[in-house]
Amino acid sequence: MHDASRTDDRKTWTSGSWSTSSRAARYGDGVFVTLGIRGGVLLDPGFQLNRLRDSAARIGLLPPPLFDDPDDAPWVLAALLEDLGAGADTDGTARLQWSAGPGPRGFGRGDVRAEAMLDLGPAPAARRPAVARLDERDAPLPALPDLKSCSALAQVMCERAARRLGADTGIRVAHGLLLETGSANIFWLTAAGLHTPAADLPLYAGSVRERVIECALGAGLPVEEGSYSPEALRGVEALLLTNAARGVEIAASLAGRPLPDPPEIALALAGAVAARREAEGIPLGGGPDAGA
Repeated sequence: MHDASRTDDRKTWTSGSWSTSSRAARYGDGVFVTLGIRGGVLLDPGFQLNRLRDSAARIGLLPPPLFDDPDDAPWVLAALLEDLGAGADTDGTARLQWSAGPGPRGFGRGDVRAEAMLDLGPAPAARRPAVARLDERDAPLPALPDLKSCSALAQVMCERAARRLGADTGIRVAHGLLLETGSANIFWLTAAGLHTPAADLPLYAGSVRERVIECALGAGLPVEEGSYSPEALRGVEALLLTNAARGVEIAASLAGRPLPDPPEIALALAGAVAARREAEGIPLGGGPDAGA
């Protein structure tokens, strides 16, 4: 696997000869997942690779040859990250993309074998974000909201709208219903329990979202998934944002209104999710028998 091309700084690996004629560059013809690396542990690799495999199948992409075997794929990914320099002390972010390579002019294609691109970058800084509530006109829906498509202009516009409002990120609303931010699922805590927009709404139900639900239910905290208007966020005890790179973040403010210090249950839930992800991760930098 180590004879594939890499950039000079060894932070990006590709499985093929990427060019400007790539369908990923021209049309966004591909899908990706983002994975966290904390303390040298690659978080949720099997979970995320299965999601990537399912997404690729939906758009007619066969897995790249290195990732053909679902059981071996997490260890292949871990080995590639080690080759890029990830080790036992790494805190970082990995982005794995499968996309269509060069092709004839035009949108149409059949099923093709995907090319892979893997980026290793730094971990995002810890924060308590300021969150805006976005107008529907400023935050359009992605064309395929339940896939992490390489065509991410809707997410770019969503985050730009939040920055214009002086926030770190913003919550997208469609047809009067709360959905997600440009890069995270949302939860909020009330006296009745934990609430989140339902997975069958036009949003991407991420892997950490599933971990939050698992851990909350395991701790006896009720979780309600449903369709909510923005009014549901009035008077919340805590607002949580979840994605693979950042894990669970607890917002500092919403629509310019400071939120109270997070209750112990929110902090405990965030800790439980982090521990669950680490327990199911792959240690890096320890050789082929690490984690055995």
